[in-house]
Amino acid sequence: MNEENIQKEIVIIKEVFDEERKIIGFAPPEMTDIKKNCYKGGDIFITENGELIDLEYQINDFDEKELSKYIELAEELYKINNVSISIYVLCPDTVKILTPECTIPSEASFNIKLACFAGSPIYEILYHIKEKIDKNIRISNEDIHTLFMIPLYCQEKDRKNLRIECLRLLNRALK
Repeated sequence: MNEENIQKEIVIIKEVFDEERKIIGFAPPEMTDIKKNCYKGGDIFITENGELIDLEYQINDFDEKELSKYIELAEELYKINNVSISIYVLCPDTVKILTPECTIPSEASFNIKLACFAGSPIYEILYHIKEKIDKNIRISNEDIHTLFMIPLYCQEKDRKNLRIECLRLLNRALK
């Protein structure tokens, strides 16, 4: 990800989630190297105090399974680093929130915040997956599922072009 896009994501974190801590950039790989069967997270940033912030883009309905995925990620990151973990989930207002807001008992220090907005983060999500493929980073099963779903979440006028782009990316990723 280039510096301009990193700065855009930091602005999203600060403005949408009212984040006041200073974010210095991406967390180093040794801080985000989690066990293989755990969800890997989105873009994980580090603050000047060494705390971690994970920025996620959600296009699926937010249910217990999705919440559980983020809890497991937060607990795993906490176990590795023993620092406060913030998981910020940005989703379009078309996503249904199917799990209630509640306190989650855990030995880990973390918070999970959701923010919905009018519009769709489809192009941003597509960009992140394309960037992984361009860098020959193996995409997850969730990324593959997302590529199949993107055309269903866009405006009808964009559907054909997005479907073609997603199929091209899938072809490249699965070779």
